[in-house]
Amino acid sequence: MIRSIYFKNSLNYFLVIKVSVIVSFIITWLFFQNQFTQIQENDIINQGKAMISLYQNSGSKGINNYLQTLSPIPYDVYLYDQHGLVLNTPNAPKTEKLSGKTIRDVITGNVSRQMKIGPQDMFIGLPFETNTGRYALFIKPRLDGQINQLRKILLVFLLIVLFIGLSLILITTRFLVKPLVRITNATKELARGNFHIHLDVKSKDEIGQLAQSFNFMVEELNNTEQMRKDFVANVSHDFQSPLTAIKAMAIALKEGAVESAEQKHYVELIEQESERLSNLTKQLLNLSMLEANKSPFHPKRYRLDRQLRNQLVAMQTLWMERNLEIDFDIPKLEVYADESLMNQVWSNLYSNAIKYNNNHGKISVRGYDRGDHVEVLISNTGHWIPKEDIPYIFERFYRVEKAHTRTTESYGLGLAVVNRIIDLNNGKISVDSIEGKETTFRICLRNNE
Repeated sequence: MIRSIYFKNSLNYFLVIKVSVIVSFIITWLFFQNQFTQIQENDIINQGKAMISLYQNSGSKGINNYLQTLSPIPYDVYLYDQHGLVLNTPNAPKTEKLSGKTIRDVITGNVSRQMKIGPQDMFIGLPFETNTGRYALFIKPRLDGQINQLRKILLVFLLIVLFIGLSLILITTRFLVKPLVRITNATKELARGNFHIHLDVKSKDEIGQLAQSFNFMVEELNNTEQMRKDFVANVSHDFQSPLTAIKAMAIALKEGAVESAEQKHYVELIEQESERLSNLTKQLLNLSMLEANKSPFHPKRYRLDRQLRNQLVAMQTLWMERNLEIDFDIPKLEVYADESLMNQVWSNLYSNAIKYNNNHGKISVRGYDRGDHVEVLISNTGHWIPKEDIPYIFERFYRVEKAHTRTTESYGLGLAVVNRIIDLNNGKISVDSIEGKETTFRICLRNNE
């Protein structure tokens, strides 16, 4: 592909230079032809007037001697009277191209001229009269040598320009394509799984922007790959722990190693571990459906304040167990969103506010009407989110508490589900966390279609 770009750019530039030089050559030639013929015409007329004056003063012998001296000068001179050719310059070619009509017109007193460079000879015919009769003086410049020399000069100039232009094109195009070659090689390295490659392109043009975008992409892919590895490790542990416990308790029950008084407790533990596995698979399936846009989506206008209050009441037993203080202050608010999906948002956010709170802590829920949208703030005291983790908490499989020995059950999927649902409803979510004080989730939702 790079060779193709290199060839195409070189060919395009070469064609541009070639066309430009040819057009310039044509324009210059036409301009030169006009200027050249004008100068030649004035010079020939002056020469002709001098010859006529000489002939009138010295006769045919004087003009003949003068014409003998013109042999090195690039002119062919012909003198006609009513009977035909009187004299001409030595070595002058035959004059069949001068028609009898043209000669007669000049003898009768008309000036005849043919001063266009072309297949016909250039000439000027001047009439004059002496005591012996009427005459026609024709002067023809010999321009073949001059024109051929000029054409050679222009042709050499054209070839030099094309050669220099082509050389510069090949050099500049190579410098232009070189960063693309580096980006291509870096892309191949990335395809092999090297997420630590970095392009050092300092230019500020489109190629430099492409390199910056590539570096940003590599960084994001590296982060995603690291989260994937963390997720595989964490989920493997989350699956393995309950499965190991279920297997051990099932073997104990099967082999009768458990007293009858403890059997019910073992069955309850097996049920709890099974429920844990079920919740994990449900969250994975839910997130997968949301990201594939396969989840039902039916937005409508409804009362948000009621939904927030009802969801909080439904979780009353959870926050009462932790002896949490609830500060709920929501005015009448309406939003345009999918009510069923938004239930998952508030359930996840409330669950996190309870789970990561301190005993006897506080949860605050505030709502505001901002005109074209509504704003909801859910705050909780207790655990805070480190600043370096905030940009990633809405990513799939990301958990702030990465150790397997955590005391809270989390799969790193809840906030990813929240973020996806809010995005589907054309809303926004952000988080602020102050160490030692509180963590606040800010949700903005539109209130009209």
